[in-house]
Amino acid sequence: MSTQKIYGSFKAQAANSAETGVKKDDVFKIHPSMLLEEPGFNERDYDDPEVREQIERFAVSYASGVTYVPPVAVRIDSATGKFYVVDGHQRRRGALLAIERGAPIEHLVCVPFRGNNIDRVVCQVTSSQGLKLKPVGIARNYLKLLGFGQSVADIAKSLGRSVQHIQDMLVLAEANADVQSLVNEGAVSATTAIDAVRKHGEKAGELLASKLKESQSQGKTKIKPSAIKEWVPPRKVATKIYGSLSEVCESVKNELGDLMADPKACEGVKIPVDASKLRELVRAYESAEAVKERRDARLQQGKTEKTPE
Repeated sequence: MSTQKIYGSFKAQAANSAETGVKKDDVFKIHPSMLLEEPGFNERDYDDPEVREQIERFAVSYASGVTYVPPVAVRIDSATGKFYVVDGHQRRRGALLAIERGAPIEHLVCVPFRGNNIDRVVCQVTSSQGLKLKPVGIARNYLKLLGFGQSVADIAKSLGRSVQHIQDMLVLAEANADVQSLVNEGAVSATTAIDAVRKHGEKAGELLASKLKESQSQGKTKIKPSAIKEWVPPRKVATKIYGSLSEVCESVKNELGDLMADPKACEGVKIPVDASKLRELVRAYESAEAVKERRDARLQQGKTEKTPE
């Protein structure tokens, strides 16, 4: 009976790769001051309080010398020999901050990144290390990929997202700075901002700022999606309007007869319409308007109960 040999170290496991299946890969130890950030690459807002807090956490972790921090992914520029961070910008800044405070950090563990400019942007979007990019940062990266010649379908496939998601986020990427600022501040969700830009274009920022003031006057800090959505009547009311309108349309159609086929022949022609049918349509419309007024009154008072149907 054969006994499987045990290899109790990583070195031994790698040395017997044919048997263990374990392989050794290269890592490099590089001083933080040698790690550079490529201008315009990282879509991180370093003025964001959450980002500053994350950098502070990394600084404390590095200074402690015992807390595990993942390696930094780095590429080397073959023309200059300089190192550029692909994934780990906040870790780099945390290490430099720790050094500035007197921590004796001689190097960071780095792994070589292999891939082109498209791969580097995809890495930034999909990286699971550290603080996630905010929607605007993600959207800008999608726009970069588009600029690299990638189609919307290509981007969706490489990131495992839907085509619709990519299209939506590209709207945010090209939105005016005032809209993007509101999203970054958390005053409005990316989805609501995208809806506002699609409906109101250049006026979206102005509209959202106005809605934010309304929300703040009610003691809230965010804009609700309902604040910018066009109001539609509840199903029961809408069904009543549609039913009344159908009867009026049928009555008009019968009176017009052959004139329906000739728009010019209808000009100046007056036809009788059953007043009772028109009355029902007006009543249905008035019912919808009453529901809308009650809903608007509740919004003004800061209430959130559902509109009764």
